[in-house]
Amino acid sequence: MAKLPHHPGKTYWPSRIVTWLGQNFMRLFFKIKVEGHGNFPESGPLLILAKHQRLEDIPLGLGAVCTAMKRRDQWCVMKHSLADPKYFGFFLKCGGIPIDRRDPQKSKGFLLLARHKLHEGNTVVIFPEQTFFPSKMGKGKVPGFRFVAGRPDSPIQVGCIGFTYKKGIIRTEVTMRLGKTTTPYTKHDDAEHFLHDRMLEIAELSSLHYPHPRPEGRKAGADMEEEEN
Repeated sequence: MAKLPHHPGKTYWPSRIVTWLGQNFMRLFFKIKVEGHGNFPESGPLLILAKHQRLEDIPLGLGAVCTAMKRRDQWCVMKHSLADPKYFGFFLKCGGIPIDRRDPQKSKGFLLLARHKLHEGNTVVIFPEQTFFPSKMGKGKVPGFRFVAGRPDSPIQVGCIGFTYKKGIIRTEVTMRLGKTTTPYTKHDDAEHFLHDRMLEIAELSSLHYPHPRPEGRKAGADMEEEEN
């Protein structure tokens, strides 16, 4: 199994700055509405699957989650380019976990770190489309979800966030909808079917259509051991 890589850890001030941007500064440009307060648990492992419409999703979503929940343990899978030295580790210290989407094998250790943080009882955020799909739904990528979720000894709560943007006269109206965590993920679930159902939920929360067919699927974890070794 790959070893956990070095990470500076999530620290207070970088995390607080990004949260403040999402909760306060971005109100200069966006009329913000959050629906679903109380739908996410305030303790225990929580895997959040979020729609990715645009770059602003990140501070806006973090601000929404921190407003709706009294917990500051959010970590987020991010593009590896944000870990470039020119950023002086800022995004890493916000709780960012860098993943190279073009060569996931290079990121196996960081994927394990994301799983480790999740199973420790933290919140981990994934954008399952892995890149921007403005005003439409991209296909949910199963490998990243399956690897981070792993085969948990206890069920993991999974929450979805949808984003809708509407151009206003002065400010853009953004609505963030937090779905109910009614279907936990277990080691017995089929990862492909589970993620497909969550993508349908994300689409509904974002007032969009998910055009991708339901996969035939295979047993959850069937190839997990091969990926970990």
